[in-house]
Amino acid sequence: MIDTELIFGPLVGAALVLISSVLLYWYSIRNFDYWEKLNVPYVKPYPFVGCVVEALRKPLHEVLLQRYRKLGKIHGHFEGNRPLLTVADTSLLREIFVKDFHIFPERRAMNTGDKIIAKMMSVVNGEDWKRIRTIVTPTFTTGKIRRMVGIFKECSETLVQNFKTITEKGEPVETKKIYGAYTMDVIASSCFSTKLDSHNDPDNKFVSVARNAFRQSITWRFLVFFIFPKLMKLLKIPIFPPTALNFFKEVTLQIIEERKRTGQTRNDFLQLLMDTAKEVSEDPNSEFNKNEEDDMAAVYGGVDTKHQVFKSVTKKNLSMDELVAQCVIFFIAGYDTTGSTLSFATYMLALNQDVQEKAYQEIVEVLQNTNGELTYEAVQNLKYLDNIVSETLRLFPPAIGLERLTVADYKLGDTGITIPKGMIVTIPAYAMHRDPEVFPNPEKFDPNR
Repeated sequence: MIDTELIFGPLVGAALVLISSVLLYWYSIRNFDYWEKLNVPYVKPYPFVGCVVEALRKPLHEVLLQRYRKLGKIHGHFEGNRPLLTVADTSLLREIFVKDFHIFPERRAMNTGDKIIAKMMSVVNGEDWKRIRTIVTPTFTTGKIRRMVGIFKECSETLVQNFKTITEKGEPVETKKIYGAYTMDVIASSCFSTKLDSHNDPDNKFVSVARNAFRQSITWRFLVFFIFPKLMKLLKIPIFPPTALNFFKEVTLQIIEERKRTGQTRNDFLQLLMDTAKEVSEDPNSEFNKNEEDDMAAVYGGVDTKHQVFKSVTKKNLSMDELVAQCVIFFIAGYDTTGSTLSFATYMLALNQDVQEKAYQEIVEVLQNTNGELTYEAVQNLKYLDNIVSETLRLFPPAIGLERLTVADYKLGDTGITIPKGMIVTIPAYAMHRDPEVFPNPEKFDPNR
């Protein structure tokens, strides 16, 4: 007699797999009619992945530009089964970013396993954002930036020397590589008190860790983050390699320990951040002067010292992870972006000799007033050079788009669209910069705009 379990066992298993697959498929497409019901043009999504798959076939900036030209200034798309709205109308964006900014104060939630990333000012929300911003913003005052000019000049001199060495050999200059090294040197020196010449010392541990961790590319971690954000949070999958973030945390701890031991200070971002924390914490009216279990002072057992840097550590409610996060954000926001912008600017100057000559003459005239010294004030007077950088950023913006998260239902002008609370609104900056209605003759490099 045939054992019924041998027959029905596999059938039950197959049925469960089939039912689970059907339910999973239904779950992945359940919102795909969202924009159609609202009569909003939208990008056709695919099961499970939504519209993200396009970014695997071609560069994302080309994808967004194509959508903009095909679907218009207001259209929908999907990440997984989550609907998002793209808005590129300048009048509506003025409302979103200015008049109604209180509805759009936040960005996409970064629910990952990155303890450091979660503490970045660009990631935190609410009171944490307000508290950290209170410390970070005063760090960029004119007086404090002026104190760091020496670091920038030293790194710039290394950059110039590296350019000279290459050109003397008559070799082609790979600008992205050499500017990337320059940016690395500036960030390492100004944020982590680490002097580098990463162009000539690419095997330096600091250099290799930073380059591998923060180069901008679409990895499986990013795909999971965009398509399955809840899974990312559930499994605590980090976006960046934890070893890299731990490395920078250890570097920061070592710097603080060294300054604690010697009493020495330095005009770098880390020092300025701590000094600013001290200034804020000593304000008797400051609402941020409170104790916290994870306060930096706890790292050293509540050390009471006369050294300025450690007085600020003791008195300010700022965790070690928060401190490291504000330094690491320079790599994420500034490493590849700055190197790319400088490379594109150099390329456009090479293609436009008249612009190059005008910029050169401006620099010569400004430096005549400072005896050839490139001071902070001199840089502020390089107006045409500033225009060149702005025009380069228009044509080749490192951040090809912006995002905002609604914290309440919002009626989008006279479009008839109500954006529900919690929806992400995307702004296709790159595509708008290439729109002749916004910038006439958009493909032309024109610093006089």
